[in-house]
Amino acid sequence: MKIAPVAGRPGELEISGDIDYHSSEQLHRRLAAALDEHGGSITLHLDRVEFIDSSGLSVLLDAVKTARARGGRITLVRPSRQLTRVLGVSGFAPFFEMRDGDTAAVPASSQQRGTDDGIRTATFEAEGRPENIAALRRSVVKFAEGLPLTEQELDDVKLAVGEATCNALRYGCPTGSETIHVTCTREGNRFSVRVTDPGPGFDPESIPQVREGELAEGGRGIFFMRCLMDEVNFHFSGGTTVELVKYLPEPLEEGGGI
Repeated sequence: MKIAPVAGRPGELEISGDIDYHSSEQLHRRLAAALDEHGGSITLHLDRVEFIDSSGLSVLLDAVKTARARGGRITLVRPSRQLTRVLGVSGFAPFFEMRDGDTAAVPASSQQRGTDDGIRTATFEAEGRPENIAALRRSVVKFAEGLPLTEQELDDVKLAVGEATCNALRYGCPTGSETIHVTCTREGNRFSVRVTDPGPGFDPESIPQVREGELAEGGRGIFFMRCLMDEVNFHFSGGTTVELVKYLPEPLEEGGGI
C-alpha cells in the first residue's frame, strides 16, 4: 500500500494497493495525523485501491467516527469497484461523502470468465506471517479466474479468502512459523476454498453478529464471508479449517434453448 498527498490540495491523500491486515496500522496512523492536521475533514482518492478487507474497512470507519466527533467528514473520491462492493454489502456507504461517483456509478461486470467444467484442484501454503497473506489471496484468485465467475464474484471470492487467511494468521499462527494451507477445488458447479491453520479453533456462533451498517467492533470478517459466499463451513479436526463455497452456473445442455 502507498499513501501520498495530492499535490496542491491540502487534506487530500491518494491511496493505492492493498489495504489489509498487513497495512491497516500504517493507514490508521496516516489518517489520524491528517485529521489532526486538517481539522477533522479529509479527502481520500481511492480509485487505485486494489483490495480492502475488514481490517482496512475498520480503519476507514474509525476515521469517520473521529471526523464526525470533530464536526468534520471523510470524502471518498472514485472508490474502486472492490471497495464500492465492500461498502455496499456492509451498509457503510452512507457514512461517507462521495465525489465524482458513488456506489451506483461503479457497476459490476457481468462478463463470465472461464469455460472448463472438469475437476480441478490446487494447493498453496505459506508461513503465517502478515506479508504472506496477499500472495495466498492472489494464488486463489488466479485459480478462480479460470472458472465461470463474473468480476464481482471474483472480488467476492478475493475478499472472503482474505478474511479467512487473515483469521488463520491472527488465531492459528501465534509465532509466525506455523503454516497456513489453502486448497482450491472445482468439481462440477461447486468451487470451494479450504483455509487451514494449526490453531485450536473457536466457536463461530460465539462471534458477535454484525448488522449491516452497524459501527460495532469485531465480527466483520465472518460477516463478509457469509454475505459473499454461498456456504461457509468450519471444521476443527487437527487444526482449524474454514471452507468457503461458491456455486457456479450450471453448463447449458447441448441443443438446449427455445
